[in-house]
Amino acid sequence: MEKSLFKAKWFWLLLVLGMFVRIATAIFNYGYLALDDYYILFFSVPAQSASLAVIDPVTSVPEIRSLLPDLLIRCVAKVAYLLGFADPLDQIRAVFVVLGIFSSITLLVGYRYLSFLFDSESKEARKNGYETWIPLTGLFLLSLHFLMPFVSTRALIESMSAPFLLLSAYYASRYWTSEKDADIARSVLWCSISALFRFQAGICILPIAGIVIYKSIKQNKFRQSAVLIASGMFAFFLTGLPDLIFRGSFHSSLIAYLKYNLSHSSEYGTSPWFAYVPSVLGASLFPFLIGKYTDFRWKITYGGLFPALLYASIFLFFHSCVPHKEERFLLPIFPILLVLAAPLFAYWWDKRKSVLDPRIVSFFTLNFLLLGFLSFFTIQNNVIGLVRYLNRNSDVQDVYVYKDSVPHLPVSYAYRSPLRTLEPVTEMDENHLPKIRNFNPYDACSTAFVVRKDYFLNGIDPEMPWRLEAEFASSPLEEFVVSLNPAKNGRRSSIYLFRFDDCSTAAGREKSRISGPVR
Repeated sequence: MEKSLFKAKWFWLLLVLGMFVRIATAIFNYGYLALDDYYILFFSVPAQSASLAVIDPVTSVPEIRSLLPDLLIRCVAKVAYLLGFADPLDQIRAVFVVLGIFSSITLLVGYRYLSFLFDSESKEARKNGYETWIPLTGLFLLSLHFLMPFVSTRALIESMSAPFLLLSAYYASRYWTSEKDADIARSVLWCSISALFRFQAGICILPIAGIVIYKSIKQNKFRQSAVLIASGMFAFFLTGLPDLIFRGSFHSSLIAYLKYNLSHSSEYGTSPWFAYVPSVLGASLFPFLIGKYTDFRWKITYGGLFPALLYASIFLFFHSCVPHKEERFLLPIFPILLVLAAPLFAYWWDKRKSVLDPRIVSFFTLNFLLLGFLSFFTIQNNVIGLVRYLNRNSDVQDVYVYKDSVPHLPVSYAYRSPLRTLEPVTEMDENHLPKIRNFNPYDACSTAFVVRKDYFLNGIDPEMPWRLEAEFASSPLEEFVVSLNPAKNGRRSSIYLFRFDDCSTAAGREKSRISGPVR
């Protein structure tokens, strides 16, 4: 009884902490992880935009993408606007908060998954102390692992598919251990729903099919294979209906996606087959798992998790065969990987010699340090800060950018009239002023010149009458990434904005440093 109360107390504490950090991350870190992440926002925010109102919600979604993720984000943004959130930034925060709450499914499913396999009240569990910690350890990882709050609150199709893939793995493990027909259908259905968000997640239908066929042949129970076929056909029909209704062709987005990637995947850059290995090891914080696992019962511990191992292995194998690789492609299986890591972390927690055990202290220190940087410092803060400045200063109509200082403007973070001019400047003149083609001095007061930090430090610092108006600083983590590889990550550097000094509306106005978008 005492042990049950202990578990219940820590369950609710970790669950509340996990949800709280997700909501806080959505509010304080309103950046986006990748351009694909932002493009969903682009067609949803600002919800009151007249240009978005005339866009067809079906044709605006690329043919190679499912309609479901965009529809979900668009609905949340619209509801936020109707509730009084007129500022686009508040609408984006509302989207991220809803996604964070939505992703909390993984906390409940992950805990239930591990509790189903490792019941702390059983005799076997009481004999092996580390097994009693596995469910709570898994809940901790799913709640407070340094990546989880950040990635699960972004508008990424990969992270939106993750809770459903974890549900599918959970029911696959239930079938593996208890062989109930209903678990086959549930596993197939959740896998297909996951694939509606991210098509690649559908590859995990293979381990489900393999497990069922293996059991059917071994035990001569072909009824289970019939359940697999029936549920698979139903799920395939159900997930193809949106395309049939709105695009006029059954599974047209899936077909277009497969054709496009077969023809164009390598055009976005290629990576070696092992490119995902460092990502998986880094995300798992594997140095803290290195050691001698005395009395760790590998076969028994991971026996029930065998379907999850298959999910992760097959997903990684097929993704490693694709030429173009990005770390975010692994997000659908990330909660599954944390569930698989839970027994190992639980083992070392059980074996700690004191509260100040070096392994435990160093793990918590690094994890929470990274958690703080990712959760509470805005990613893409430089360009978002620039757009928020333009949102507040609608008198700026002409923006000139030095070379590639600003690869793109995330205009969804502002609600204002479009810029009259957005053009690159490739050189400075003999007076060390921006060489702007056909520059009209009478438009000087509506003009801004933007330059990236690395160019600025290398001498691109305009003379008077240009005056430094604002700096839009990158987050500390992004500055660190830039220092590791300036050539590749220069776009994440801070941005400097200059305006004409004679246009100051307040006497004696000094240089201002803006470390982030003003709320």
